[in-house]
Amino acid sequence: IPARMGSSRFPGKPLCKINGIPMIEHCYRRVELSKNINEVFLAICDPELEDFAIKKNFNYVMTDPIIQRPGLRVAEACKQKKIYDDDIVVVMQGDEPLISPSMIDKSITPFLKDTDNTIEIVNLCNEISEDEMNDPNEIKVVCDLDMNAMYMSRSFIPSIEHEEVRSKWYKQVCVMPFRWKTLKKLNFELDITPLESQESIEMLRAMQHGIKVKMVVSDESTKSVDCEADRIQVEKLMLNDIYFPKYVMKGR
Repeated sequence: IPARMGSSRFPGKPLCKINGIPMIEHCYRRVELSKNINEVFLAICDPELEDFAIKKNFNYVMTDPIIQRPGLRVAEACKQKKIYDDDIVVVMQGDEPLISPSMIDKSITPFLKDTDNTIEIVNLCNEISEDEMNDPNEIKVVCDLDMNAMYMSRSFIPSIEHEEVRSKWYKQVCVMPFRWKTLKKLNFELDITPLESQESIEMLRAMQHGIKVKMVVSDESTKSVDCEADRIQVEKLMLNDIYFPKYVMKGR
């Protein structure tokens, strides 16, 4: 779970309180509820988050504060761990406090069924509405017939200008499992690509270098916290969340 205090839109947001518990703690404890995760750790760079992790007895790795991309922060943290090439590293987000353990388990399932070790990256996706298609914070994805991503964009895709029959519309959900060898390759061997820079979407580096990104449709939705209004919305949603009661007493 990568996190840093220096968010430009919401400084200090990993420790903002949601129903009395810091957001990063919600993320950590919900990942712990997954059936298939062997180890959970924070990839962090701030002394405030290190102090918090020590206080909570959370597993963590300190990384360079100049790192901006969450994928690179996790990759740098993994270099300090004993991880094998075909192991699966699930990159979460420290601002997704409604992520469910069942979403994590669903994202890992294609790897567990992949006896030939041909799957390298999986992303979850949700169906979205036309209103969400206009939101540049929502990363839209179009897929081939085998549900491999063909392209991701912050713009409205696919176009409806010449629509004859409407296809399903999907958005990326930031639960992203990688084989460790692929996460290493993407972050330490392959160059940033033009479309990645254009769209500010890390997955485009994989696609432009010919690495398939398997998309798995989830019927569960989540909500990232990028501002105070998001925090308030998530706080209300969490009160009806089935996972919150399973760990809430640990956070008090």
